[in-house]
Amino acid sequence: MAKYILKRLFQSLITVLLVVSLVFILLRMMPSDYFFTEEELMKFTDQQKYAKLERLGIMENCKVCGGSGHVGENNCEHCAGTGYANRSTLAQLGDFYYNMLEMRVFNAKGKEVKTINPVPVIDYLKSKWSSGEDPFAGSLKDGYTVRPVFNLGKSIRLEKNQYVTDVIATKMSISLEIGLISLAISLVLGVVFGVLQARNKNGVFDHVGTGYTVVVNAVPHLVIYTVIMILGSSLLGLPMRYDATAANSGLTKVLPIVCLSIGSTAGYMLWTRRYMVDELNKDYIRLAKLKGLSSRKVMFRHVLKNAFVPLAQYLPYSVLLTVGGSLLVETFFSVPGMGPELTKAISRYDLNLVQGIVLLYASLGILGVFLGDLLMTMIDPRIKLTGKGDVR
Repeated sequence: MAKYILKRLFQSLITVLLVVSLVFILLRMMPSDYFFTEEELMKFTDQQKYAKLERLGIMENCKVCGGSGHVGENNCEHCAGTGYANRSTLAQLGDFYYNMLEMRVFNAKGKEVKTINPVPVIDYLKSKWSSGEDPFAGSLKDGYTVRPVFNLGKSIRLEKNQYVTDVIATKMSISLEIGLISLAISLVLGVVFGVLQARNKNGVFDHVGTGYTVVVNAVPHLVIYTVIMILGSSLLGLPMRYDATAANSGLTKVLPIVCLSIGSTAGYMLWTRRYMVDELNKDYIRLAKLKGLSSRKVMFRHVLKNAFVPLAQYLPYSVLLTVGGSLLVETFFSVPGMGPELTKAISRYDLNLVQGIVLLYASLGILGVFLGDLLMTMIDPRIKLTGKGDVR
């Protein structure tokens, strides 16, 4: 098992790196103007633009003319007389990974000290090992601490000059809170109602539950959200927009949570009923009934346990993806979460933010599938992830 876990973790890491590298290369194929805000494009001179691109690691001093822009009395053909030349995409990709982990200085209140430049972790370790001295020695005051952090660059347009990791962390916490509550509600309701449907197959409750599932899957979600918003505000007096600063901030989360729970509840009802009906038709269930076990014991001790195994595979995936939020719900109720952030970043050409969000989604998706496999083995020991025979 340990060997399998290490193998899967290594495969997952390679997959994430490949996805992120591909996205990075595609983004670096965009024109360099997308690395400036609209204000910078209007105000910056060509020299100022080249200087910023050099700081970002996209351009470098021309090696042919040494950055002068001239070769003898003529303009340098390699850099067209600008003194700057484009760096290779692979070199930029190497810098991205090299600087992904940084050592930064924080004061006693936990805020970063901007006056002290961060140092890549690799350079920090090299300095410690080679000379035995801390690169920050002599620049730290009492209460200052040095710790490693992720560095994915800074937002270019949406949250100008803010670290991408800070932007993601702020919005992720909002999506995570709403997502986990809605997931817990939908999981409990979906499994309970799915069990009731399976126990009363072809009964009134089963027909009502099936009708609910069909309606939720057939009607466009925006129509359902509109109906819920109108009914919630008119009948219950619930706020129609999310507002974390409002006095009744808890009530502003109710409608988004309900809307997020609607579709997930229908999904859990559908699959719980299906898996339980399949289990009820198997021979071991008939044998248990012939031995005199009550319907309640058969249903919960045998049927539900085995029927829940396929659902458990996707449970960690669903939990982790709550971090990503919901594009429709968060846009509809003006929730400042992660849901619409990728769309906004792409539409505004905030390339660093796009890169960071893709890295987050790729990591969560692959990790969720991996944890789902492990959870299945914990629930049902008969499932083996390695070995001969019935291998997962």
